[in-house]
Amino acid sequence: MAASKTPLSRSQIIGLTALSLAVFLVANDFTAFSVAIPAMEKHFNADISTLQWVINGYALVFGIFIVTGGRLADMFGRRRLFFVGTSIFVFFSVLGGLAVNEWMLLGSRALMGVGGALMWPAVLGMTYQIMPDDRAGQAGGLIMTVCGFANSIGPLLGGFFTEFVSWRWIFLLISPLRWRQCWWAGR
Repeated sequence: MAASKTPLSRSQIIGLTALSLAVFLVANDFTAFSVAIPAMEKHFNADISTLQWVINGYALVFGIFIVTGGRLADMFGRRRLFFVGTSIFVFFSVLGGLAVNEWMLLGSRALMGVGGALMWPAVLGMTYQIMPDDRAGQAGGLIMTVCGFANSIGPLLGGFFTEFVSWRWIFLLISPLRWRQCWWAGR
C-alpha cells in the first residue's frame, strides 16, 4: 500500500501557481517570437539574419547568465533574485515592445535574457522549497510540464498576436502578467 502524500496548503497552491506562470512566461519566450520575425523584418525593413537575433540573443544571454543567476540566488536569496530578474525582464520587455528600430529591439531582447536567467534558478529553487519533501518529484514534474507546454504553445500565441494585433503585443502582454505573478509569489 502506497503512503499518502502530504496535502498542499492554500498558500502552497497559490505559490506554485505563481511560479508556474513564471516558468511559462520564461519558457514561452524561447518560441513565441519565431513566427513574428517576418512581421518584424517588414516593420523595420531589416534582413532576416539581423532579426534572427531576437531569438538567438535571448537564448545566448540566458544560457550564459543562468549559472550566475543560480549563484546569485544562493548568495542573496531566491526571492530577492526572482524580483530583481522579474523587474529586468519586464522593463526590457516593455522597451522591446516600444522599440523604434531593430537595434533597440535586439538590445531589449538580449537584456530580457539577463532577467530570465536571474529568475529561472530562483523559480526552480522556490518551487522545490514550497513543496513538501515527499512531493519533490512532483515539483520537478510540474516545472517540466509547464516548460514543455509553454514551448509548444509559444508559436501559437506569437502567431495569434502577430496576425490579429501586432508582434509588439508579444512583448507588452508579458508585463501585466509578470507583475501579477510577482504579487502572488510575494504573498
